[in-house]
Amino acid sequence: MTNNQLNRINYYNILAMLASGALAVFIPFELVLLSYAILGPAHYLTEISWLNDRCFFTLKKYDYLYIAAAVIICYLTKQHFANLVFYAFGLSFILMAIKGNLTRLAAVVILAIGGYFLLTNTILHVIFGLYVPTLVHVYIFTGAFILFGALKDKIVSGYVAFAVFLICPVLLCFLFRGYYHPPTGWAISNYGDFTRINTTTLRSKTINIFTTPASIILTRLIAFAYTYHYINWFTKTRVINWHKISVTRAVIIGLIWAASLALYFYNYRLGIKWLFLLSLAHVVLEFPLNHRSFIGIGRQFKLRWAKAG
Repeated sequence: MTNNQLNRINYYNILAMLASGALAVFIPFELVLLSYAILGPAHYLTEISWLNDRCFFTLKKYDYLYIAAAVIICYLTKQHFANLVFYAFGLSFILMAIKGNLTRLAAVVILAIGGYFLLTNTILHVIFGLYVPTLVHVYIFTGAFILFGALKDKIVSGYVAFAVFLICPVLLCFLFRGYYHPPTGWAISNYGDFTRINTTTLRSKTINIFTTPASIILTRLIAFAYTYHYINWFTKTRVINWHKISVTRAVIIGLIWAASLALYFYNYRLGIKWLFLLSLAHVVLEFPLNHRSFIGIGRQFKLRWAKAG
């Protein structure tokens, strides 16, 4: 793509960040629910489709089946959700970074032993069981994609977009602290599945998350992170060309998205339960790409340091 096209996309993203932040101030609880229900399924379906066409960014064509098998084994053996995410995350790195089968096997054994001991730590359990599939995925990993893109493209607008991405959550913590618009009854009755992020982060299971100032600010951050995460995917359509698929696949994706949307608005909690596996699949199958992004960032900084030296 030309620099002018990349600049345009970066400016669109900056506007999307500001719009997401503004909406998060006024309707934080509603925004979380609406973004998750409307934009979420479309993102899951199109990203899994795109990842599939690129062999999920692992070294070998069918490596992703090992990740799927690990998830299924964890599920069948009734492992805690944190264990499932931890092993999928570690295995994704192994399959992305190591090519030799024997070396891979040794790394998997080390991962299994390490998980057995490390996951007894409460903090790690919370990180992998709660934050990695949610806020880490929608904010940290999204930030890594933005930074990696800026480093590769080497244009000012990319760095500005990354700076705005970092600044928005800070502004949400300090601006309009006195403003509060009570959530609707619909939001209060359907926010239950997201409640754990608020109560765990604020370290209180008894707070009223809809009236406590700290919880309202936290929900603004959650709303911003989720909404922009989804919008970012759609703004970079022509950068990564995820839309270039067959008509048949596009129709199937469209029908599943429409059915998901209808289910959410028929019964929101039923929609979350029905789409949980799809949501989890897109998080887990993206892990190799997440690892590649951080490795790419490291290489870009290394190149700059080498040139500076």
